[in-house]
Amino acid sequence: MNMKTPGAVLLLLCSGLVVVAAESGRTNLQDEASAAASTQEKSQPDIHSVLREMSTKIDAMETRLRASEDEVMNLQKRNEEKKVSFSVSLETNTNKYTGPFNTGTTLVYKHIITNIGNAYNSNTGLFTAPVQGVYDFSVYVYGAGGSIELGAVLRRNEKNLVMAYTEADTGSLNASNGVSVLLEVGDVVDVFLPANHRILDNANHHSTFRGHLLFPV
Repeated sequence: MNMKTPGAVLLLLCSGLVVVAAESGRTNLQDEASAAASTQEKSQPDIHSVLREMSTKIDAMETRLRASEDEVMNLQKRNEEKKVSFSVSLETNTNKYTGPFNTGTTLVYKHIITNIGNAYNSNTGLFTAPVQGVYDFSVYVYGAGGSIELGAVLRRNEKNLVMAYTEADTGSLNASNGVSVLLEVGDVVDVFLPANHRILDNANHHSTFRGHLLFPV
C-alpha cells in the first residue's frame, strides 16, 4: 500500500481549500451581481408610468391654457361691450327742414359721424343700450325764426327726459340740451319731434344727436 507522505497530504488539503474558496468566491460574486441588478431594475422607474404621468400633466396644462384663453376672450368681449359712443346728424348734404307734422314723430338721423358699438340704428333713429350703465346724451337743433316752433325732445322708452327749444321771429336759431341717465340693457333713447315743430339741417350738420357710455354699473 502506497502511503503518501505528510507533506503530500498537506499539499492536497491546501489545494482543495483553495478550490473550494475560489468556487465560493465566484458564487458570492454572482449572488452580489444578481442582487445589484435586481435592485437597479427596481430603482429604475417604469417608462410607461412616466409617460402616463407626463401625459396627464400635459393635459392639465392644456386645460389651464384653454381656460386662460377663454377668460382673455371674455375680457376682450366685455371690454368691447363697454365701448359705446355715437354722433349723428339729420341730413347728409341736403339743406332741408324736417317737420312740421300733424303728429309727433321720432327723428331719424341719417348721417353717421361715429357709431362705436353700433348701438344707434340709422334706419329707426333709436339708440338701444347694450349694457347697463350711466349714459350721457345731447341734442342740438337749428332753424330759422318764424311762426313755426323749433325744438325736439330727448326721450327714454318714449318718456320725456329733456327738451331743446327756442323761438324768435327772425334770424337763425339754435338750441341744445343734454342729460346723464341710468339705462338698463335694452332701454331705448330717441329724439322726438313734437307736432307742429321743425328742425333744419344741411351739409354743415347743425342738428345733431350724440351719446356715449360714461361707465357701466
